Amino acid sequence: MVGPDDDEDDLRDEVMSDLTSLLNNIDKSGRGVCVQASTLGSLEALLDFLKASKIPVSGINIGPVHKRDIMRSATMLEKAKELACILCFDVTVDKDAERMADEMGIRLFKGALLLRDWQATPMLMTLVADIIYHLFDAFKAYNEEITEAKRRDAAPQAVWPCRLKIIAAFAKRDPIILGVDILDGTLRVGTPLAVVKVDSTTQKKEIIDLGKM
Repeated sequence: MVGPDDDEDDLRDEVMSDLTSLLNNIDKSGRGVCVQASTLGSLEALLDFLKASKIPVSGINIGPVHKRDIMRSATMLEKAKELACILCFDVTVDKDAERMADEMGIRLFKGALLLRDWQATPMLMTLVADIIYHLFDAFKAYNEEITEAKRRDAAPQAVWPCRLKIIAAFAKRDPIILGVDILDGTLRVGTPLAVVKVDSTTQKKEIIDLGKM
């Protein structure tokens, strides 16, 4: 609020200076979560926590979450789905924006405090910290869920490297049946197999594909 004795230009310059400082928290790569808070103070507290937790931030804003904020976060869907979310601290979310987020797959993590005037008292800062931890825990659980889903999807294509030593050949035609010792790694069904043949004269190496386990 602007009081009767306050200079609006000075206050505007001060706010812009604070915003410019907070913008330095945005990841230069363009990857990261979006953060929305009700005040500069609460936004700064959340950004400090995210920075300490090594969570990148791609965009910040103050005030209610609208459809344009959802669209900004949606740019992460192709880059890094686990970061396509908005951490909402003490702000309302427009109904149309919430509907759009649900349709597009943007996650909204909400922490409610309903601040009106930011005053950094010890009791308030403790409450803010508790809400920030709650937001972080919810985001972390979501991140782990996405990572596990990616791991499950990639499992059929995963190759587990191993090194074998052939000790006997029981059949040299299809199917080739070999007795081996596993020297390193893990041999699983579906693992591609190959041998390295070295030319005794040129020492040139040739990789011969044997198919899959």
